[in-house]
Amino acid sequence: MTGWGEVIFLSITASLCLSATAEAPSTLKLVNLVYRHGDRSPTVTYPKNPNLVNETWPQGLGWLTTFGMQEQYSLGRFLRRRYKGFLSDKYIHTEIRVESSDVDRCLMSAYSNLAGLYPPSGDQLWNSSILWQPIPVHTRPEEEDNELNMGEDCPRYDQLYNASLKSDRVKKEESQNKGFYEFITSVTGVSHESIADIWQIADTLFCEKLHNVSWPSWVNSTVYKKLRDLESWGFDLMYYGKEESRLKGGPLLSHWINLTREKIKNQTTDIVKMNMFSAHDTTVAAVLSALRVYNKLSPPYTSTVIMELHQNTLGDFYVEMYFRNTTSRDPNDDTQPYNLTIPGCDFKCPFNQFVSLTRDMVPTDWKKECDITGWSQLKFNLATIIAISVASGVVLILLLVILIMCCKRRRNTGGFSYKMTI
Repeated sequence: MTGWGEVIFLSITASLCLSATAEAPSTLKLVNLVYRHGDRSPTVTYPKNPNLVNETWPQGLGWLTTFGMQEQYSLGRFLRRRYKGFLSDKYIHTEIRVESSDVDRCLMSAYSNLAGLYPPSGDQLWNSSILWQPIPVHTRPEEEDNELNMGEDCPRYDQLYNASLKSDRVKKEESQNKGFYEFITSVTGVSHESIADIWQIADTLFCEKLHNVSWPSWVNSTVYKKLRDLESWGFDLMYYGKEESRLKGGPLLSHWINLTREKIKNQTTDIVKMNMFSAHDTTVAAVLSALRVYNKLSPPYTSTVIMELHQNTLGDFYVEMYFRNTTSRDPNDDTQPYNLTIPGCDFKCPFNQFVSLTRDMVPTDWKKECDITGWSQLKFNLATIIAISVASGVVLILLLVILIMCCKRRRNTGGFSYKMTI
């Protein structure tokens, strides 16, 4: 009789074999995904930090670390297994297009990911000592990118965000934490700490902790937790309102919808199967916010939002959304993503319904919606008109007063003259 231990062992072995041989479903037609870059050094530090940048982070601030490279390689291996049978085993340039934020850590993350997704073999093995092959990664300048880097100027968003920072909600939070902010200011040497920039201290400590860098004496578990909680609170503030989510997450969501429409329209042609986007935590959060499924937590390294297009046997197209919020350096990590169900639809959401439900989160003319100069000019013109009207009114009143005074004086002068002639 088979023992329980043997049964469990056989079950695990069967599951592993099944996982190793499983292929993507035949219903799958297109994959759009965006991920956060891998582990990096802090993007900023603070004046009183005893850990000097040059000694702690040889490449400098904001740079992808070897941990980050391993994490992205692991994600690439996961994608290779998940989309086995959908993507060719060998790299075919017509099957995948990769875009990245024009920030070094994102570009390096894309290359590291692709090393895991497409290790060369056969005729693509160009150097037996290097299991890597060059694959194009496209990018555009930060100031022209409103999808991945989100660095393109959007005055309307800035206006909304600044208004949030001055809201009663934030004033209450900063009042409640006034003593903590003052403490952080004194120990870090930062001139003024607030919910808008407290993340910088929290992020620095997070990076140092991950790399076993000693913290200064003022940091303990309570202080660290408080900083991380405030960091998440401040992160959520960036997409607190619907319009903020539309302006920041809407452009990439719109791009995905257009790519999906193109795939549906041109099924018979040789067209891309996967659109991959390498970006930031703010990008991932923005897309989740635009989809109304954001959990209000800062997305971890290599966290990935996946949009899959499927077609059933009846020929109908539907969308499945996933979120993989795993950070791992294990190339065999098979942690599966969470299913995302957008409000108002089922997990297998008909594409047309998906488009309808997200329409109000997709800008129709992003530049126009971001522009506030028209309103400013209108306000200026109204103010000018009012000022001119007020000035004209004052001048008119003065003229009336002068006219009345002149009339009175004339009458008085006329009487005196009359008496003199008598």
